[in-house]
This record gives sequence, C-alpha cells and structure tokens, in this order.
Amino acid sequence: MKSPNLVLDKADPGDDVAARFDYQHSYAAINAIRLTTGEGNLNEVICENHEDFLLKNSAGKFIGTQIKTRKITLSPFRASEAQVTNALGKFCLLDQKFPTCFEGFDFTTNHAFWENEQSLNNLPWLLTTLRQRGGIKGLRENSPLRQYVEGIASSTNLSPQNVAATLIRTTVRGHEAEITHIRSNVQEALCECPGIEELPYATVAAIAKALVQLAREASAKTLRGPITELFAPGTDLKQAVDDQLLAGKRICKADVLAIINRFKGGSKPFQDINVSALVTPSDAPADLVIAFRKLAKGGVEAGRVTNIEDRVRSFEALFLEWSRKYGVDEARKRYNNVLAAVQFEAAEAHAGAEKGGEPYGSAMFGVLAERLMARARDDRDQLHGCRPEHLIGAAGLLTQQCKTWWSPHFKVAEDAP
Repeated sequence: MKSPNLVLDKADPGDDVAARFDYQHSYAAINAIRLTTGEGNLNEVICENHEDFLLKNSAGKFIGTQIKTRKITLSPFRASEAQVTNALGKFCLLDQKFPTCFEGFDFTTNHAFWENEQSLNNLPWLLTTLRQRGGIKGLRENSPLRQYVEGIASSTNLSPQNVAATLIRTTVRGHEAEITHIRSNVQEALCECPGIEELPYATVAAIAKALVQLAREASAKTLRGPITELFAPGTDLKQAVDDQLLAGKRICKADVLAIINRFKGGSKPFQDINVSALVTPSDAPADLVIAFRKLAKGGVEAGRVTNIEDRVRSFEALFLEWSRKYGVDEARKRYNNVLAAVQFEAAEAHAGAEKGGEPYGSAMFGVLAERLMARARDDRDQLHGCRPEHLIGAAGLLTQQCKTWWSPHFKVAEDAP
C-alpha cells in the first residue's frame, strides 16, 4: 500500500508559489543590502506598495520594480505576452498617478527575454530603440515600435506620448537562473558589505535569512508602531492605521544594520549550529550543499566558502580539458592523483588545526591553502600543472564527498543542536 508521505504530489502548486514569493522577498533583501553599501544612492526599500517594491533614493525619487518568475525550462518572456504588457501598462499608470516622482522603472525576472529578431516580441530591442529615438514621433504606422506603444496606450487609456515617456525610463533584467538560486545571491550581496567576508559563513547565512524574513514581513500588512498611537485622543484611526501599515512596509539602512550587528555579536558555538536548517539547497550550489554545511560547521569565513564554488568549477573545467586532450581514462587518472594529493594535505592541515580547539575550520583553511600553494609550486609536474585554485577546488570536492572535514564528524543531512 502506498503512503502519501512517500509519493510526490506533482499537481499541488503550493511549493511553487512559495518559491516565487521567496524569490521576490530575496530580491528585495538584496536591494535592502544596497542601503548599507551606498550602491544606487538608495535610502529606503518599500515593499508591496503600488509595485512589488519601490526603491527611494536620496533625492526623493523612486524606481518602481516588478518581479516576474518563470520556470527556467519554459521559453523566455516575449514583449507581446499579456504578463509583460500588463506590467508595463501598470508602470505607465503609476507614472501618471504620481507625476515627476519616478526616476525609472525596473522589470526583473529570474528567466530571460526573447531576443531572436527585431520584432514585437523583442522587449529589450523595443525599449532600447525607443530610448535611442526619444519617442515614436516620425515612425510609420506599421512600425513595430509604434504599434507596441500604441497598444499599451489603448489598454491604459493613456496617450502614446505618455506611454513612451515611461517606457524610455524602463529597464529589464533577466538573470537566467532557477528561482531557488536567489538565496545564494543574497549571501553574495552581503559579502559586498565592509567586513562581512571575514565573518564566519554560518553567521553570514543567518544574516541573509534574517534579511529575507525582514523583506517578507515588510511585504505583509504589518502595523509598525505602538498601539497607543491608534487610539490616542483626537486621532484619525483610519489615517493612523494607514500610517503604521506604510511604516511596516519600509526598510531603511538602520533596519539592515540592526540585523547585521545582532548576528555579528552572536556567541552561539558553531558545534551547536543546525547547519542543515541554516544551509539548504536554496542557500548553496545544489551539488555542494554538503560541503557548504561542513565548512559552516567549522567556522570558515564567508569569503572563503563562497569562493569554493569558483575553485571547484575551475578544477572541473581542467578535468574536461584533460579529457579533450588526453582522453577520459588519462583525465580520470590525473583527476584521482590530484584528489589523493590534496586529501593528504587536508588531513595534515586538519590534524594540526584541531589541536587548537573548536572551531578550527578557519585555521585549517589557512594552513591548507599554504600547503597547497607550496605543493603546486614544488610538485608542478606530479600535479599535472595544477594551479593553487585547482587544488582548493579539489579540496571542495573532497569536502562534498565527506573525505575532508573542517570540524569533528557529524550527521550532515540530519544535523540537530
């Protein structure tokens, strides 16, 4: 007899909807991080108010942002799709509702935009051409650009000139990635903040999750303020509620710094961290989740952990190059020789670092990096010309395979405090 907990329900869209909202909240968190880095000269992120979120700059101008998600296996967005024209029409209406308030508009997707030819389906080309021309004046009636602008004008009851003025200030971004990859992008954005790369990866992962939660809460109808303000004598209750709802939608620099500083000062021992909950397949490369969990448990810094993926890909690319040049059997022989050499060096680094007490992952990484640099220099021929970054990548693969550890052993997939 089949059991429901052992059969995947492929007809239930609930998890897909949750992933789409998580993408939006994570993207809002990335923009909230920009408040602390000064990128874009932003001073506020306002969630789920008129658009998916608004970005307010120091001059008091706004950028309206819409986030659209799509399974990466589906075709790219075409300009003629209703989902696209409706989004652009909403930008145009918002621009007219609040004249002179918007510096620009942003249409962002995890997917991509169709660009095969210059036609009514090619949104990047339409917007770029419109921007270069400064409008549709002088275009023939059968011009795709004129037809596109006039189509949106007809659906919104706006003039073509007003629609063109909004579209000229509209940008599109296609990231061409799975929806779930956005979580690791939050961590990467965090590492752009001064001093964050030097924090343990586990701390940065916790900060990233907290910032996504901050954006999630700001996207809900949350009152922000003391309840006494709502019922004070002479207060307009409706206006007071609206004011607190708007306050709940705002994320400012102080909100982001408060979360960062709270976790930076945390003292929870790394051996007590539930890394399975902290590092999920959404937070790390799918094929390196175990490696990231083990590095997190060892207290290795965020900058080192996030660079591991690049090193692994570099070593994998070298294997493919060997396969093309020398055949798969010789490539596999070289690959295994390098892994064996790196495993020895990792074991030596581990033996020395663990004597210093937990967490020792950071010290071990430093020792291993030095040993691998020396090995790459002194045994270049035996290591088939591998550079230090290839050897670090090999260490990452050994970590994923549970042949190298950065802390005492634990159940990687079932870790619990």
